[in-house]
Amino acid sequence: MSVKQILDIEEDIKKLNIQGATNVAIATVEGMKIYIEESNIGQRDVFYNELVRVGNKLANARLNEPLARNAVRYVQHVSKSKVADLHFVNDMKQQLLDICDEYLFRISDSKRSIVELGVPYVKYLENVLTHCHSSTAVSVLKSIAQNKSSFDVVCTETRPLYQGRITAKSLLEEGISTTLISDSAAESFVIGRGSVPIDGVFIGCDQITLDGHCINKTGSWGIAMAAFQIGKPLYVVSPLLKVDPNIGLKDIVIEIREDKELWSDAPKNLKMFNPAFEIVDNKLITGFMTEFGIIKPEEISGIVKAKYAWLFE
Repeated sequence: MSVKQILDIEEDIKKLNIQGATNVAIATVEGMKIYIEESNIGQRDVFYNELVRVGNKLANARLNEPLARNAVRYVQHVSKSKVADLHFVNDMKQQLLDICDEYLFRISDSKRSIVELGVPYVKYLENVLTHCHSSTAVSVLKSIAQNKSSFDVVCTETRPLYQGRITAKSLLEEGISTTLISDSAAESFVIGRGSVPIDGVFIGCDQITLDGHCINKTGSWGIAMAAFQIGKPLYVVSPLLKVDPNIGLKDIVIEIREDKELWSDAPKNLKMFNPAFEIVDNKLITGFMTEFGIIKPEEISGIVKAKYAWLFE
């Protein structure tokens, strides 16, 4: 088995060579597939338990990655019906590979559904602001822009790793009028004191609680508060596969990144603190754009329990 490949995936997740919740989840599943294909363990239970261990190791390489952790839950759930009666490892392998591919399809299909079900309700927006980089949020913005004579997007630079530049490049490639601003200018733009009048805000997220709070890149709370204060809609663009069934608001632990990201040659004795994410309170969120349409924060628990009951096994 190529242990090195799996360890490399884990290291790439930790070092942010693999960025974004979707990409981390895909990498986790691909690592599980590498194990399935190349493992030479012959004992059924030992093989399966090691697969789960590999999946959890990759999915927990960073703190706030429930989309990846739910991949492991999904494999365990479906395995109960598709693999339980298989007694030989070689018989299990193709079924497990298929289950992994099913989850990858769920991720990609959720993006299609988010755009299809959500965009008709926000098509009226003319100028929007987005923070950090979410491939799904970008897909929504591209769809809103279609057949519009005027549509402007303002995006933040998103320090210290500048993920906002990825967003800007992606939008420009579609011919969308795009303005890049410093992170600290975002709230002023939202309340109407920037160069582009903002009608609404779209952000992605990395983690969702059952009671409708979400965790996204630092800076998101201030942007959400500004939108809330002035009565402009803020939509969180995310599949409900990012719901973490095991945490409430008080249980959230935020990933703290290395100081050197902020200042690689900082003066001696300078204290630094570099949280990667922050909580956006449910009361600040107009709606979640999900694979089941646009839903209110307070609707999340009921919908997830009905649609993804396997998360609670």
